[in-house]
Amino acid sequence: MRAFRLRRIQVKAAPFLVVALLALTGCGSGSRDPELGTLSGSPLDRLPPEVTQLTDFGLRADWSPDGRRILFLDALAGDVWAYERGTKSLEKLTAHFEHAGFSRVHHLSNGDLILCGPVARDSESDDPEEGRFDGVLWILRRPFDGVPVPLGEPCWEGIAAARHGLRVAWARSSIDYTTWRVVFQALFGPSELWIGDVEYEQDTPRLVRRRRLLERSDVARLSVLEAQDFRPPAEDELLFTAFNHRGGEVMGVHLETGEIRAYSRSPWFDEADGVFPDGRSTLVTRELARVLIPRDLDLWRLTLDGAAQWKRLTRFNHYKGYGVSNSAVSPDGRHVVFQLRRSDAPPGNGLGLMLLDLEAMPSGLAEVKGAGSASSPQGRPEPQ
Repeated sequence: MRAFRLRRIQVKAAPFLVVALLALTGCGSGSRDPELGTLSGSPLDRLPPEVTQLTDFGLRADWSPDGRRILFLDALAGDVWAYERGTKSLEKLTAHFEHAGFSRVHHLSNGDLILCGPVARDSESDDPEEGRFDGVLWILRRPFDGVPVPLGEPCWEGIAAARHGLRVAWARSSIDYTTWRVVFQALFGPSELWIGDVEYEQDTPRLVRRRRLLERSDVARLSVLEAQDFRPPAEDELLFTAFNHRGGEVMGVHLETGEIRAYSRSPWFDEADGVFPDGRSTLVTRELARVLIPRDLDLWRLTLDGAAQWKRLTRFNHYKGYGVSNSAVSPDGRHVVFQLRRSDAPPGNGLGLMLLDLEAMPSGLAEVKGAGSASSPQGRPEPQ
């Protein structure tokens, strides 16, 4: 999920909408990034040496378990593509069957794909986000020449897929950020995190042992929950984002004990965006200027030891109107793929995939220690 994009708003509802959004998210108290939006032109014309452009379209990438392939989407509810790193070739994996678009795609550890996407879309709608928030889970079997099998489970935005085994996590919600009704949905609608296992019965996938991990009231009354990653190496904790909680909070829940931990503890918008393979840190997209309707996001690395230590990885939002989102770490922890985006584009939309070589980064990039709250040294959330 990204910033609010509201359309079809009735004029008489607009004043209430503004007040409600202010109440839901709060506002920042001034930028802590003095260079935000100070550069003109496109960052593509002056890429840093550690960043390479892979494609000129695409969003929401995911690495294959061997790191040789990157899957991504061509729209917020679109087709699935594969980028082969060795040959630099592109292939559309969902061109051979009719579908209503997919909003997420992830590799399972066995090589199959798990997707989130709607069953149908309004054929007369020109909305690029049509169906984005009405998805169900699907499995597309290797070698991706068949049709996906529905798992009979609704999904909302992000999916987490385990590196070992076939465990998955997802969110259930009725919140649709493309309509004015989001105000009422965000206040009163469900927002839950669920977990289950993919099993194959006579070669047909099904979802078993599904159970609810969290509901929004377990974190904060107005929080909106989105699954992100199982934390390696044990994968006994699910990392997730609690939107509307301190702007946006990177959190984790232990799968057995139910213990909830707050990791970012920052007043700004922070969204978990891909965990490192050693489990000691995670990528976060954040902005140090706005909490209400964040738009100029950049990529940071956050420790998961409870100390809330930060290292900035990109500075794309120093170019006016640009930012990044939806990043993922390679299986060996050496590279990060992320999408470039325009601030005025639909939330979550991308202008192409970029590859960050972490080992080639200058050592002098800014590191901020204790950028979040200094409270709660064990990373546990404060009482709600």
